[in-house]
Parts: sequence; C-alpha cells; structure tokens
Amino acid sequence: MNANEALLHLFIDGQFPQMDCPQCENTFMTNVYSVDCSTGNGELSLKCERCKDMLLPDAPKGTTFVLLEKRSLGLEYFCDAMRNYPLTRVPYTRRIGVLSEEDEILPFSIVKLFSDEEPDYRMIYIMERLEHLPEQEVEFFTEHIYGFDWQDESVRHNLIAQIARQYAPELAEDIRSLCRYFREHEDYLSWDLHGDNLMYRPQTNEIVVLDPFVVKVG
Repeated sequence: MNANEALLHLFIDGQFPQMDCPQCENTFMTNVYSVDCSTGNGELSLKCERCKDMLLPDAPKGTTFVLLEKRSLGLEYFCDAMRNYPLTRVPYTRRIGVLSEEDEILPFSIVKLFSDEEPDYRMIYIMERLEHLPEQEVEFFTEHIYGFDWQDESVRHNLIAQIARQYAPELAEDIRSLCRYFREHEDYLSWDLHGDNLMYRPQTNEIVVLDPFVVKVG
C-alpha cells in the first residue's frame, strides 16, 4: 500500500475527525479534517515524525497537516498553476485520492481539467495546516485583489507594488502569476482571490495564497 492509499483508507475509516470551520466550508466549499494520532489501533497516522517521513517524504519538516474534502475543481486548477509557475507563497498540497459518494476509490484519471463540468465525486487532499488572517488584513485583500482581474494594467501594477511593499515581494509575484494563469484559462475559470483566500503559515507568519479560482460551469 502506497502513501496515498494509506491516507485514503484512514479517511474512509473515519480516523480523521472533521474540524468545525465555517470559513473554510463557506469560502472554499471544503470540509476540513484534523490529522493526528487519534487512531489508537496501530494504524498509520501523521503525528509522529516516522509516519510523516513515510507518508509525506517531500513535505517541509515541522509541518502539521489537515485533510480537505472537495466537490469542486478550483483547488485542482490551483495545483496545476503550482506545477506550471514557480510559486513560493503557496501551501504544501497533494491530492491523495478520488472517492465516489459511496466511498469507492476511483482512478486519478477520472479528474479532467479544462471542461465545462464540475465533478460528481469527491477529491481528497493533504495540505499543510494554515490559519485565517485577522479581519483587518482580510478587508485589505478583499478590497484590493478581488477585482484584480478586470482592472487596467496600471492599477494592477500599482497594487502589486503595494503588496510587495506592505507584505512581501514573493507574495506579490505569486498573485501576478496566478492572475496570468487565470487569463490563460479564463474560458474555464473565474478569478476569486479575496481576503478569505489568503492565510497565515503559523511557523513563519508568512501569508500564502489558497484556492484563487472558481470553475465556470457550463
């Protein structure tokens, strides 16, 4: 059994308790599950370093994790953007499986991007655990970035420069690159980056981007 299958079977068996996070449920249409050693029966988990090294050998050291359950493709497009651009202010994210509503494990090949349909299955991801921004910063990004896609070039340039000065050049460049990805695929995507889509990395207090796209459903 590989790492993805091990995590997926633990999820199906109900070993990861669901977290109460209305902001994630409402903003990302995502159920969030805590990942810890709550199994108590010798199963694999992700609290001890041995399990982390075995299941997530490419993950940053010292990182804690959550599982995400999604019924939409927005995060999948975000992962595609991460593969195609050198983004740095983004969370560690890996799709671990695809499930039917009856918990049947489906092949990865069922996931199709660049179509006009959302899935009738669930996608399960492992992601580093992040924290929501304070309300003041949520308001700043919602005000300045939510309409970023339709503003003219000079306004976008000034906003990127402001984010670089006020927060970090890396964050500003990632937002620029994600908007470029959106424009390359705007037949299928809508820009949906706002304050609730940016979160803190607790270990470093860095702000990272999360799930900035919504799929246009035909």
